[in-house]
Amino acid sequence: MLSLFAFKTPYQKYLPNVFAMSLPIVLEIAVGLIFIYLTLSLVASEIQEILSALFQWRAEHLKRSIEQLLAGDSVPHTKSAPPEDNREAARVLADKLYGSPLIENLNYEAQGRGAAILRRILHGVGAAYRTVTFSRNVFGDRTSGPSYIPSEAFATSLIDRLKLKDFQQILMRSRFSTFLEDEVIGPLHNIVNELRARLQKEDLMDAELVYFEQSVNQIAVELTARRLPLDAAVDQVLYELQAFETRAANASLADLGANAEMIQTFLSRIRYLRMGLSGHAETNELLLAKLRPSLADLTDLLNPNSPTYAELVALAQKEGGAIRNALEKLQEEVIPPQLQESLATLATRAETRVDAVGTELQQLQTEVETWFDNGMERAAGVYRRNVKGVGLMVGLAIAFILNADTLYMFNRLSTNQAVRSSIVQTADQLDIGSLESAEALAAEQGIDDLSDTLVSELRGDLRSVGLAVEESLADYPLPIGRTQKIFRAQQIAEDSWPVPVIPRRLVGWGITALALSMGASFWFDLLRKVMSVRASGEKPRE
Repeated sequence: MLSLFAFKTPYQKYLPNVFAMSLPIVLEIAVGLIFIYLTLSLVASEIQEILSALFQWRAEHLKRSIEQLLAGDSVPHTKSAPPEDNREAARVLADKLYGSPLIENLNYEAQGRGAAILRRILHGVGAAYRTVTFSRNVFGDRTSGPSYIPSEAFATSLIDRLKLKDFQQILMRSRFSTFLEDEVIGPLHNIVNELRARLQKEDLMDAELVYFEQSVNQIAVELTARRLPLDAAVDQVLYELQAFETRAANASLADLGANAEMIQTFLSRIRYLRMGLSGHAETNELLLAKLRPSLADLTDLLNPNSPTYAELVALAQKEGGAIRNALEKLQEEVIPPQLQESLATLATRAETRVDAVGTELQQLQTEVETWFDNGMERAAGVYRRNVKGVGLMVGLAIAFILNADTLYMFNRLSTNQAVRSSIVQTADQLDIGSLESAEALAAEQGIDDLSDTLVSELRGDLRSVGLAVEESLADYPLPIGRTQKIFRAQQIAEDSWPVPVIPRRLVGWGITALALSMGASFWFDLLRKVMSVRASGEKPRE
């Protein structure tokens, strides 16, 4: 029976026989390759950070993701809202949201003359990049934007931009005033006027009525000034109505010619009026629900064809002033139709989750925050996939610049004990087990300082960048570089390569690029595991 170790592959003569190696040697080769990939991945991460800051990839992707969220591109568009019109409306609204204080203050920029000069250079590079790629400036009339926006800041800015809280107060004040006139003051006047007619006393309880109207109108003023919540305002109106009933009972109606039946009927009607407004808890809740605009009412304001919008228009025509100005600002807002539908759905969900009366807008904000977080989670997945593609290109550039050929590195590590031992010894000295992350390794070895070096070399060519990287890696015994010795060894291996169409060196660079695109964290964790296996397998020396 043939064993696995006796099996010969067609390409075995071009690569060292791994099956013939002992396990310690295989582990040392693995440690060597993983350490090289980890080191170069840290360099690739630094370069990606520079490119990300230079071209503002994170900030630009965030802005585009917010525009897509507002446009609702993940759902089918209606005939009344063509996709392009919907996206344009989303862009306009997103630009306005970026001008809100909560979001604008997130765009931190370094201060000082040097920082200002560097910022101008970076903005110029960004503008040139957009010109070459024929892409628009997603930041509108700004040159940059924040790379991260908390969901609370977004939700607060959106609700403030739509003035939902202000419109809630306007509609509530209007409905409360209508309630006072139609269901309190008007019926009470009818009751008193009927008694006046029967007694033929036109000024009967005139002072009491004036005092009552002044009291309830003052309650309306306190409600408008937001010094009094709606439920407390309704309770005070009912209290004033009860106080009027008490004053009516204490009035000398008998001296004015009223008999006992007339007096009893008069007081009973006032009592029935009060009890009809607040007979029990359910009645009171229904009254509050009638006076307080629902979240559905507020989101309907974004639809010019809704009854709530018509109510606001009639109120603006009647009172003018601040209400007319608020309506005009609302009409100037460009609201994506898909956003109207999204907010209506969120409002419906929020109304089912409201814990206490008066917290409807807070619950709506919570729902908007959750909606934003879910959208940004999907956007983060897209960004990670894009970064993978950029990482592959950066890895290929590093492999080319440093001549990091995986096939050559494997041959060197498998045939040269000195190179293999020096890399393993370097990995042992780093004490990988005591470090928590690849970033901590970069900080300890000074690789994170590479950013400053590369920024200073941005105006140079690729060779300048390559030299900067080689200087940072000079202390590592890595079998990479563009020396004549390495070139000769690669050429010898190239002469016996069985695939002449694809250069052997190009394949090695491609493998390196794929390895670097996996990220420093992956190789850091793998190195810790391999080092742990290697350490547990070592025999103590006597």
